Amino acid sequence: MVVRKNIRRNALISVYDKSLLKKLCLTLTKYNIDLISTGTTAKKIISLGFKCKEISDLTRFKEILDGRVKTLNPKIHASILFKRNDATHNNTFNKLNFPKIDFVIANFYPFSKISNKEMVTKKIEMIDIGGPAMIRSASKNFNSVTSISKIKHYESLIKELEKNNGETTLAFRKRMAKLNFKLTSDYDLSIYKWFNKSDKKKKERNKIKIKYGENPNQKAYFIKNSKSNIFTSQISGKELGYNNILDICEGLSCLNEFIEPTCVIVKHNNPCGVASADNIKTSYVKALKSDPISAFGGVILINKEIDESLAKTINRRFFEIIVAPKYTKEAINILKSKKNLIVINSGSLIEKKGETFKSVNSGVLYQEKNSYKISKTKINLVTTKKSSEKTIDDLLFAFKVAKHVKSNAIVLAHNKQTLGIGAGQMSRLDSTRMAIIKYKDFFREKKFVCASDAFFPFTDSIKMLLKLKCDAIIQPNGSKNDDKIISFAKKNKLSLYFVKNRVFKH
Repeated sequence: MVVRKNIRRNALISVYDKSLLKKLCLTLTKYNIDLISTGTTAKKIISLGFKCKEISDLTRFKEILDGRVKTLNPKIHASILFKRNDATHNNTFNKLNFPKIDFVIANFYPFSKISNKEMVTKKIEMIDIGGPAMIRSASKNFNSVTSISKIKHYESLIKELEKNNGETTLAFRKRMAKLNFKLTSDYDLSIYKWFNKSDKKKKERNKIKIKYGENPNQKAYFIKNSKSNIFTSQISGKELGYNNILDICEGLSCLNEFIEPTCVIVKHNNPCGVASADNIKTSYVKALKSDPISAFGGVILINKEIDESLAKTINRRFFEIIVAPKYTKEAINILKSKKNLIVINSGSLIEKKGETFKSVNSGVLYQEKNSYKISKTKINLVTTKKSSEKTIDDLLFAFKVAKHVKSNAIVLAHNKQTLGIGAGQMSRLDSTRMAIIKYKDFFREKKFVCASDAFFPFTDSIKMLLKLKCDAIIQPNGSKNDDKIISFAKKNKLSLYFVKNRVFKH
């Protein structure tokens, strides 16, 4: 048989609202239930003429942090939670030499009643921790402990005690526990909603209205997540539009693949001309020559400083947007002369790693950003004809561009200049045809390499490339026809390089 040192029953009372305490205490003491309480509640009970032990005297731990910590004590929760019919629990509890708590009466700080217009610090101080913790402990142990969390339930408790000669029934304790968990749930929800309102207000503050979306009938807005963003980086020009922002972001992602002086020209979310060179002006001229027709009204992105000479050259043509990390004062003045030309300083626009997401039917799709970087160590020659170092550099250049072209993507390049880009076609053969059309329009007789964002499933595209002056191909492997492709390339003395990862972009 278990023998307990503390056989008297105790009620732990800790309430914010101290009304009706007298009637409650009269009933409890009538049935020889001792009173234990916290600081201000204990003083109130004593002032009403009742004996009351302060919880800090029993725990031997005084309230600290301006009352933030007073009932978060293992002795208190052990007294509430120990199973009365479990010998091990009783032996453990008896060693604590602490009163047995059979009643927990607590009402919470009135968080919801404090106006949201009050200072944030005041609202935070009204988040009750100890009260809900004790009520949850008592409610969990409803087999033995009676828990009351609202003043309106005092009368029910009094009637229950009077009806059962100072005891409460299991049915009553279980009903109160159910109500208590509903209360703690609602209480936490009210706190969550307050935080969420703050987030919504922050979201509204960070919301920038855009004149329209992809089309004039679509409403649109931009939510900034950084002080440095596309809007704060705009130096001059007309109001940024939805499609402008998409083109800038896609162009910057492509530009980030390159360290050497590089120019990327974007049109309708695809690179239409990309070139690298020893200096930035040459790279711009080469990128423009890649496809001067598509470049009309496009977005120019450059990874080096724009000086006066380059600004004058750029201003000879019509572009929507110029993006660069730095400009000379003279260059800014020249570019500003075109009032509608949007000029962006990309110096503080850092591409963050992490996830990308897209809203889709019935949900949101998430994926890791494609951070794959191509290098010489990641390509594998699968034919006998080895390419020169210069050709390999062109292959790497073309594959970097292909990573940022909509699938199916085919990129033809020579001397780190795109000669033809096929984008977004339903078959790889059609993308190859598109790239060849661009090549024939502006280059014709020049040798080139080809990069594909995924494997060539058949030899049809390769046959078309070989009729021209294709010197080498780089493609991801993974087709069941890889061996056939390799055999065909060997037979036609073509340098074929495989890379492990495909770079689809839809």
